[in-house]
Amino acid sequence: MKAIRVHELGGSDKLSIDEIEKPTPKADEVLIKVAAAGINYADTMMRAGNYLTKPDLPVVLGYEVAGTIEETGAEVSKLQKGQRVLATALSGGYAEYATAKAATVLPLPDELGYGEATALLVQGLTALGLLDEAKAGQAILIHAAAGGVGSLLVQLAKHKGLKVIGTASSEQKLQLVADLGADFAINYSEPDWMDEVLTATDGKGVDWLIEMVGGEIVAKNLKVLAKHGTMWVYGAASGEDFKVSVLSLMAKNHAIRGYWLMNESVENRIRFTKELLENFGAGRLKIQVTEFPFEKVKDAHDAIENRKTTGKVVLTVGN
Repeated sequence: MKAIRVHELGGSDKLSIDEIEKPTPKADEVLIKVAAAGINYADTMMRAGNYLTKPDLPVVLGYEVAGTIEETGAEVSKLQKGQRVLATALSGGYAEYATAKAATVLPLPDELGYGEATALLVQGLTALGLLDEAKAGQAILIHAAAGGVGSLLVQLAKHKGLKVIGTASSEQKLQLVADLGADFAINYSEPDWMDEVLTATDGKGVDWLIEMVGGEIVAKNLKVLAKHGTMWVYGAASGEDFKVSVLSLMAKNHAIRGYWLMNESVENRIRFTKELLENFGAGRLKIQVTEFPFEKVKDAHDAIENRKTTGKVVLTVGN
């Protein structure tokens, strides 16, 4: 089968399409014929060697796959060959076939497309994890609100009754943020964006701030965070870290917390998944998808790193 592998850490040119052996499912696993594989910013960081963990090489990237079951292991009884499913890949999703633990496999509703489905596993669960402690009536600032996580955060936060302020870096993305239901859409590349946030909150600032840009914007975030406010950090799209004085947090009783989905409990993942499917089924969740064909994976990684995409980025593998 064809698979996209990384043999050497570095730029997107390190992605190569190889012919490798099709994986064989173990007794508690299924083999999935992949129709779509999710691409995440974390994939680009792992490929470059900048992620929280470094992979053993060569590696097939990709956590999320959607497709049809090709084969079931001997102990699998509740899933059948030919069934449309969504799963967390064990063997790497950038491939024509991937294996997954049967316990992680979710049957797909007919109305949910393969590309849309991949947004639920990482982006959707991350969005709900970041919102788990938020309460109706609070104000939330979501950076990169047109992105994969951000576009879902806007809709889910609005549904939960929060005042939603979304930021983006272009007029096209700002229009998308507004269309998704944000109360305010603000261009964070403009020098007065902090004033706009304070105006939108009557000078109070936001109770929750969702940060994934990194760099100089982090210090500015604290200026628009309300007393007792919390800034959640789940990435750094700029590739830049930023040092914060912990003593400066005392001025307004600020809190800064990190979030990585890998640390979430199985129980919460199940709860979040049910909530996402419920919201989608009720028509409360629009999933933005940008698709790239299998052979254009380099272009997909470049587009993500240059912040040229909106919504979920998907690698289309087969039918």
